[in-house]
Amino acid sequence: VIRDGKVAWAKGYGVLQAGKPDKVNTETMFSVGSVSKVAAASVSLRLVDAGKIELDRNVNQYLTRWKVPENELTAVSPVTLRGLLSHTAGTSVKGFKDYQPNEPIPTLLDTLEGRAPAKNVPVRVELLPGTKHSYSGGGVTVEQLLIEEVSGVAFKQAASKYLFEPLGMKRSSFESPLPASFGNIAKAHGKEGEPRALPRGYETLPETAASGLWSTPSDYAKLIIALIDSYRGKAGSFLSPALAHQMMSEVGVARHGLGPVLKGSGAERVFFHDGSNDSYKAHMQGHLGTGNGVVIFTNGANGSSLYWEALRSVAAAEGWPEDLSSYRQAQPFPLPTAELQQFAGIYQLQSGASSYRHRGREKLLQVSYQNGQLSFDDRELVPIDANHFVFPDFERGTIEFVRGYDGRIETLIVQYSDGGGWGGTQEFKKVR
Repeated sequence: VIRDGKVAWAKGYGVLQAGKPDKVNTETMFSVGSVSKVAAASVSLRLVDAGKIELDRNVNQYLTRWKVPENELTAVSPVTLRGLLSHTAGTSVKGFKDYQPNEPIPTLLDTLEGRAPAKNVPVRVELLPGTKHSYSGGGVTVEQLLIEEVSGVAFKQAASKYLFEPLGMKRSSFESPLPASFGNIAKAHGKEGEPRALPRGYETLPETAASGLWSTPSDYAKLIIALIDSYRGKAGSFLSPALAHQMMSEVGVARHGLGPVLKGSGAERVFFHDGSNDSYKAHMQGHLGTGNGVVIFTNGANGSSLYWEALRSVAAAEGWPEDLSSYRQAQPFPLPTAELQQFAGIYQLQSGASSYRHRGREKLLQVSYQNGQLSFDDRELVPIDANHFVFPDFERGTIEFVRGYDGRIETLIVQYSDGGGWGGTQEFKKVR
């Protein structure tokens, strides 16, 4: 459990393997499934900060060993790192099957091509990039290759250099299968609580960026804290604040930012991700407004039922609010001039939405920037996080700015309520 930017407490429960006495403790390593994706995204963004890759460039300009096969969709809109991180690149293959100890293991290129011994179909672009959110472990596997190409080392080594070593994550690894030498490893269990993947006791997850991280809750908490510190602009932070703000802002049609899933605004702005391998279930979340968070790892096929119950208990014990729509206590969130200026422009109400009238003008909104202040037709807008704003005198509404697939601000969403059951949501597209 993370409280105000620090690990408040950590505890292990249960045993490493059913029928054996060794107990789980705070140094026990778990397979964390798709929680791996946020860690991999952090490696990618460190490479962006280092100037080795751009978020919005065609990834095929970097790839040499394998390229995303071109088709009529990529001819219109290319696959980019921003698209891969936010699951808006239109790539196939939602998830991957685990591999048992006696099964042959595919290489990275085997997985991308969908050839034996890989168990998945080939990774291809099936939707026009930038037009739809489609969760894709296949896209994250393209990201894994991209990290290797631009860093010049294997993915697990890049993760060590850009993530584990800077944050002191000594009980984390992308090696798969995890070497037994790490010790204190939580073993796999099925739906009836029976040990699995014997004799080793755990599966191999070769698609490491998508689902292959092994870690402890306390180790992973270091990453959550580092991302919160980066978002808040702490000196010497893990990511540059501007990039952390993009990481924690939705991309176009997605609920995802650049890696995590996002919800809430202001003081209740939360980033999170679930993880689900065959025999392990995981959940992590960080609260950008308060510096709180939680990491829960389990080693059973029914672990998601357990971690949701644990999450509710932690929230109750810590006093976390259930209502994510209350902005009364939102505090101003300072944003630099360069970021504020991106929001200025003329926005047009989208067809099919109810008409919006402000000061006698229908369907157009003007957002202006002047002297360090963003305004909405002369009314001050106060930022409460990296992309949500409120009026100082209108606490029951928010204005959300959404980046498009190219990284530019493209949409403004007005949400409003009178507190008595009346309200709504209206969407505007930036026209100039």
